[in-house]
Amino acid sequence: MIIMPQDEYSDYYSTQVKNREVFQLNFDSDIRVFKALLSKLRTIWGRVGMTRGISGQSHVGLLPFSNILVRHVIFGFEHLAGYQSFLSWLTFRPGLEALLMIGKFVDDPANAKIWLNREVDATAYRQTFSGASLASASLPRSAEFRRVLSRLNDEFMHPNPAFAYRDSTVTEERDGVVLEIQCFDMSPDVHEGHLLGYVNLLDLIVAASERLISSLCGATGTVTTEETYAAREQNRATQLAKNGVAKKVMEELGLWVSVR
Repeated sequence: MIIMPQDEYSDYYSTQVKNREVFQLNFDSDIRVFKALLSKLRTIWGRVGMTRGISGQSHVGLLPFSNILVRHVIFGFEHLAGYQSFLSWLTFRPGLEALLMIGKFVDDPANAKIWLNREVDATAYRQTFSGASLASASLPRSAEFRRVLSRLNDEFMHPNPAFAYRDSTVTEERDGVVLEIQCFDMSPDVHEGHLLGYVNLLDLIVAASERLISSLCGATGTVTTEETYAAREQNRATQLAKNGVAKKVMEELGLWVSVR
C-alpha cells in the first residue's frame, strides 16, 4: 500500500523546523563544543593564508581544500540538528575527502598536477587518490580517516542493501502493509550515536590539522591541554553503546576506540 500525504513537502519542512528546535534544547552542550571546534579549525587553517612555511614557501594553494572541509563540516552538522543523520554523513563526505587530498599534496606537490589533470590521465589520478593510496604520510591518522571515507561511500552514497533498508519501516494495516522510507531519524539512541561520532571525528580532524599545519608553518608555542571530546563523553558513549547500531556508528564513523 502506498500512502501519500496531502502536502508532503510542507509536512517535511515543518518537521525540520520542529526538529531543530528540539535539537537545540536537547544538545546545547554539543552545539557549544561543535562551535568551538569549528572556530579552532578555521584558525588552524587560517595560518596557511597568513604564514609562509618553514622552508619559506607559500602553501596558500591548500586553502580551497580547507575551505571545502569547513563548509561541509557545517553542512553535516546542520543535518544532524534536523535529525537526518544519513544526510549528515552524505554532505560531510566531500570535506573529509578534501582533507585527505591535502595530505597527498603535502606529501608531494606533484600530486596537485595529477589532480588537475584527472580528465587527461584518469589512470594516474586513480592510482594516486583512490582506495588505500589516498592515505598520506603528512596527515596524522590519514589511514583511519580514509577508512571512514570508504565506509561513507559504501553506506551513504549508493542504494546498497544497508542504504535501502536502514531507514525503512514496515507497518501492518488491515488491507496489507505500509512500506515507508523515513526522512528523519527514528531512534533517539542511534541519532545521538551519530552525533557523538560526528563531533568526535571533528575533534580528531582538528588535532590532525593542527599537527599538519605545525609541520608546515612551525609550532605556535601554544600547548593544548584540553580534554578530548571522547574523554569527556566516555560515560555517555558507554550508555549509548548498549544499542548495537549506535555503537557501530561511533566506532566505525566516529573513530571511538572500543566503546563498551
